Amino acid sequence: MWRRDEAGNQDAGAASVPVTLRYDPEAPQLAFEPPAAADPTTVAVQVTDGLSGLAGGSIEIGRAGANTWQALETQKVGSRLTARIDDAALPPGDYVLRSTARDQAGNEASTTARLDGRPMALTLPLRIPSVLQVGVVGKRTVRRVVRVHGRRRTIRRRVTVVKPAAGMVFGGNARVTGRLVNRDGQGVPGAELQVLSRSDASAEQLVDTVRTDAAGNFAYTAAGSASRVLRFAYGGSSLILPAQGEVRLRVPATSTLRPSRTRLRNGQSVAFVGRVRTLPVPAGGKLVELQVLLSGRWQTFRTGRTDQAGVWRLSYRFTRTRSLQRFRFRAKLPREAGYPFANGRSRSVQVVVRGD
Repeated sequence: MWRRDEAGNQDAGAASVPVTLRYDPEAPQLAFEPPAAADPTTVAVQVTDGLSGLAGGSIEIGRAGANTWQALETQKVGSRLTARIDDAALPPGDYVLRSTARDQAGNEASTTARLDGRPMALTLPLRIPSVLQVGVVGKRTVRRVVRVHGRRRTIRRRVTVVKPAAGMVFGGNARVTGRLVNRDGQGVPGAELQVLSRSDASAEQLVDTVRTDAAGNFAYTAAGSASRVLRFAYGGSSLILPAQGEVRLRVPATSTLRPSRTRLRNGQSVAFVGRVRTLPVPAGGKLVELQVLLSGRWQTFRTGRTDQAGVWRLSYRFTRTRSLQRFRFRAKLPREAGYPFANGRSRSVQVVVRGD
């Protein structure tokens, strides 16, 4: 291109750089490739466009017999479109795939067929299902009645059991074991599991990782730091579906308890002082119930709250005691929202009161 003025002057030597224009009237040709046996969740579409070339496109999945499509995250890799199917998030069943390709000229084409012309139909899940079995190791007494020389005898035996939930003391440890297996019950070796913890006072967070042995077994030692739920999560692989399992650990709250005096007369007062050991306490302090054992039952007669350090103090004055009486007292720590410990109590103490 060059310019000419009103007088007719022009110079072809001052022309612009030549520009080549191409015309592409043809849409791309595309078809689904056969799924790879080593990675069945990855789908690929082969696209052919001999003129302008592939610009981009999409891959969608939908239930067989329905006209509803869900777009998959699609990438352009050379002359192919690829996407991954999350068969752990989609319900099991029959599905079909559809792909749309667009060339550099804006021409589009769609297909639901494979390279051999068959429909691109799949049955989910594509990967092998797995099960994560997990529990807390404990002991249980098994009783069995047998006859020895004509007499009935009860035999007691301690056996190891694995339970989905267990109680443990504050500061103690619990042994958690489990096994990752496929649908045929065969162990999955060398699998990495995430150990995640959540409680009434904290959101779920990653605390550790463990790996299965050659038989798919694993073990984990959990500290009795608070009542919490441990979730063991397997993220899956290119051939095996994800799996998870949970155990619940119950840790009772605990406190010290000390009376200011252990022997007193009717009309005198005693102060009960203690410190909650299962910290931290709630923002407003931990509720403490002072209890006495009467007629074989523990009864609450004073309540109070600790300070932020967990220290508490409750007093009581004896006014109706007759003769010599021995009382047992304890501090009860009830469960509260936002406090990650179960119902707990202190040890009991004895106070002797001489009446009038």
